[in-house]
Amino acid sequence: MHKESPDNLFSPVLQNKQGVSFSALPPLLSRELFAAFTGASMDTVRGWAQTNTIPTVKVGRQRLINLEELIKDLRNGKKTFQQGDYGEKS
Repeated sequence: MHKESPDNLFSPVLQNKQGVSFSALPPLLSRELFAAFTGASMDTVRGWAQTNTIPTVKVGRQRLINLEELIKDLRNGKKTFQQGDYGEKS
């Protein structure tokens, strides 16, 4: 279902090769925006969120990608992302 690895997709985010100002990004992104930002497919992002491979937070009935936590982890040296890394969060 989600064959793409987040490890390679997040590298440009950390290195800011996309010319994106992190301060201009919201701390939480919808799956659709996160997919567009990383270039991953919606199915892939959905799979990562469902398997806790990327950090998410539930806001109301919607589950959002916690970009702030992801960027913090990348800046702290996180290089690999595996199922269950972010556990269950409400």
